[in-house]
Amino acid sequence: MEPPTFNRRLGQFRTVIDIEKGYSEPDQQYSPSARTTVGAPLGGLKKLFDHTTDPIVSGRYTINLRRLFVLLLILIGMITLWFVAILPEHSAEGTDSLIQNADGITNQDRLNNNEDHVSPHTGAQDSATYRYERVRGKGARTSLKKIQFKFPPESDQDRLQRESRLQAVRDGFEHAWTGYKDHAWGHDEVSPVSGGYKDNFNGWGATMIDSLDTLVIMGFNKEFDEALEWVKTKFTMTNNPTIQLPFFETIIRYMGGFLGAYDLTGEKVLLDKAEELGKYTLNAFQGSDFPNSHFTIDPSFSGRDESFVLAEIGTLQLEFSRLSKLTGNPIYDQKARKIFDILGTAMPEIPGFLPPNVQDGEGLKYSNFQASVGGMVDSYYEYLLKEWILLDGKATKYKEMFEEAVSSIKKYMVMTPEDGSKDYVILGQVNSTSKTVEPDMGHLACFMSGSLAMGSKYFGRSEDLLLARQVAQGCYLGYHHSASGLAPEAARFTESSQPGKFVTDPQHFFSQYRSRMEYILRPETLESLWILYRLTGEKKYQDQAWEIFQSLERSCRTSIAYTGLTNVNNVHSKDNKMESFFLAETLKYLYLIFSTPDVISLDDFVLNTEAHPLLRT
Repeated sequence: MEPPTFNRRLGQFRTVIDIEKGYSEPDQQYSPSARTTVGAPLGGLKKLFDHTTDPIVSGRYTINLRRLFVLLLILIGMITLWFVAILPEHSAEGTDSLIQNADGITNQDRLNNNEDHVSPHTGAQDSATYRYERVRGKGARTSLKKIQFKFPPESDQDRLQRESRLQAVRDGFEHAWTGYKDHAWGHDEVSPVSGGYKDNFNGWGATMIDSLDTLVIMGFNKEFDEALEWVKTKFTMTNNPTIQLPFFETIIRYMGGFLGAYDLTGEKVLLDKAEELGKYTLNAFQGSDFPNSHFTIDPSFSGRDESFVLAEIGTLQLEFSRLSKLTGNPIYDQKARKIFDILGTAMPEIPGFLPPNVQDGEGLKYSNFQASVGGMVDSYYEYLLKEWILLDGKATKYKEMFEEAVSSIKKYMVMTPEDGSKDYVILGQVNSTSKTVEPDMGHLACFMSGSLAMGSKYFGRSEDLLLARQVAQGCYLGYHHSASGLAPEAARFTESSQPGKFVTDPQHFFSQYRSRMEYILRPETLESLWILYRLTGEKKYQDQAWEIFQSLERSCRTSIAYTGLTNVNNVHSKDNKMESFFLAETLKYLYLIFSTPDVISLDDFVLNTEAHPLLRT
């Protein structure tokens, strides 16, 4: 027999068929153990179809036409067996199987409100593959146009730099996760300086749930499985059914955490927990279309608020709409839309701007309030756009509300530096009656750059992309000019004698006497840098993000995890606190800006305000 050869580049064996054995014999030099190759008999049978009437020689046998006929019958039988017995297992579900893998239930299941979900995987390898593909958008569907930049192939030098930064961020997350696991497992937060833990958010394990999808995205499958086992065996919401629970934080951290991790893994227990929590959060709606700021597991202990914080009632729409989509229960989506519908009838003095505190009722007038896009209102404006995206552009009223707010931002809120620079701006706080604007911008408001950028791409508003760049640059400079390399909670500047302008501090950029100087590991600037990078492909946003990460390593890393600072100009002012959003958002955005662009693509996912990725289906 002619000795077979192996092409290492192509990974193919070249053999002469041995029909008696029914498989090829690869060269032992390249394959120490015998290997069976399915295609080998078919490759040898090619010789049976040579144009000759003579007997055919193959291996050590001589085959005449009668034997040829028998072989053809065997071949036909094998093909028939393949189609009858094997293919139906893979093709019977057809398109519905993709939908089932995407959401955990088929479209018919949604219509029937069937809560029985089929596991998309069976073993550890299947789970890892499923998660890998989901992180890269498998199962996503949308009719909206794609907005991500079409990245060209990167050079070897750029790839090596990007991957080294990516690994550094991943190592940072692993350090923080290990500290949480060793010192605060099952609790809300780890104390990163002293060790120990704090339970500030229900005592349900906020860091655990907030970090689930980050673990998946970064490829920590073993660590995710350990956390999942804790959720299955230890997580409970009913130990203290009469305690007052914060509605807003529970929605964005816990419900968002469960839904985001479910969308990436298909683990049924995560959707079950989200649905259980959803039923409890309905207790917050006590005789009002707006939810109370707090609720209890036992509905008999829930009260009723008379005034509602705008961000708290305007930051449940993504989570509630996704929960309805996955469970087939419309109640959550109905309540979410009702809130936006009511707010859409409001009549404020400045179109599109609403005050920090609102009342339940249609057509209400609001006057003489400080309008901003910072604390107490921020994620309401964020969710107007993102809910429109999640609902596949069908809720046109939310698009109109977002665009109206953006128009007022540009008209009343944008402030430029007195020195004439056009590189950066801030978004100040404007009085709705006098229209005077103060040069104060909270860190939370830095999210707006990313929303402006996405809106500009979807709605064809090119001028909004320029504004997004300028806002992001202003936020970045707050980091760049502090002693720690980290930005204050609220940057305040000196007022200029010229309307709509502000004066920077020549040494510190922002006023160190008027600003709120603490840094609590916030993510909003990094969020906008990531979005701008994904939409423009400009590497400078990666470089700015890397500068911020290096500042975190120098100023905030402890032997246990990472800590915030009470003063960004004093690197020794550690506050001994690591919010769960540091793992859910800050490090996630850093990781995503250095990952390949197919990882959590903006064309496949909508991220809630806690950076939990919800699949667009």
